[in-house]
Amino acid sequence: MTLVVGRASGRRVAVVSDTQITEHNVRLPIQLGVLKTCMLPGGICVSFSNSPELAGADFTRFYLNYPNGIGFDGVVSFFEQASAQSGNEYLIAFAKTAKLVKIVDGKRVRSIAQTQWIGDQNAYERFREYDSKKRRSVTAGRAVSTVLFADEISLSPASDLYSTMRQVLADPQITTVGGFAYVLSDRVEAFRQSVYCDMLFDWPENCSEDFVLQLEDQIDFGASGENLNYAVAQFSPSYINFNASAFYWLSGKKLFIFSCKGKEPVCNCSVINNVKPTEVRKTLDEFFGYDFGWLISIMSASADATKTSFRTEPILTGPNGSKLTMFVHADTYLNYASE
Repeated sequence: MTLVVGRASGRRVAVVSDTQITEHNVRLPIQLGVLKTCMLPGGICVSFSNSPELAGADFTRFYLNYPNGIGFDGVVSFFEQASAQSGNEYLIAFAKTAKLVKIVDGKRVRSIAQTQWIGDQNAYERFREYDSKKRRSVTAGRAVSTVLFADEISLSPASDLYSTMRQVLADPQITTVGGFAYVLSDRVEAFRQSVYCDMLFDWPENCSEDFVLQLEDQIDFGASGENLNYAVAQFSPSYINFNASAFYWLSGKKLFIFSCKGKEPVCNCSVINNVKPTEVRKTLDEFFGYDFGWLISIMSASADATKTSFRTEPILTGPNGSKLTMFVHADTYLNYASE
């Protein structure tokens, strides 16, 4: 199964999807996942639910017939016909107009809602619970998730979508989705993958699972144990509308590269083990045989801060909010890398 959620907010639009593949209702290993969103000519990205093979055939046909794109009505009509023939569901995002169109059973589902989705309904209902804060974080009482997005356009909904999707992916009761949270957002008239790094810090000392961080709280965040080295990052080529991406798991030093084979538009996964953070960009260049100007940001909680606690002596003047101490393992924005 699948969960894809898109959100249009003002002039910005973003889409998040899982990467898990199942066969006969059995979850396949993470390395057998695919990217379920494909950027196509004309400033659109199209996500699918159901068959990757049939979606790939539809995307290829669109490329061949409309190499320079086609108008709004033409795009909708094309994927209505494709859905009717394949049985796939499609969610189309338009960059130029920040608009979403959902197609199911060969027909457009008209809605004025800012948020649209395709895939498993139970997974989406759980997404809504996390999104509305009606359900506690999966890591409540154990860890606080901090996600930093490196280069999102102002007012982009990408960060909110990711923060909610990560909860669904980690929820043990939801088995229909899994893998990584693949996030794309508009770049005015086209799309590009978001660049994020997801870290964990320890839960505040002596606080229950119901604790909710307030703006006026003065907490010094740190990490210990498994939280210290936890980080998952998504990378993007600097090119617009380039269908390839990569994810990095810091503690496991594993690099998951999603790329297309030949002319197939649906990206499959390749795994490279024992990759140091400082070697990620070089490894990507060697894998593709070309430098795509990878945008990379790998961070984690600093080893210098080993616990999360309220300050015994609050700061009364100047900057006085909560503090996160992070270590930068690699960052191409600053052209900086360390170990």
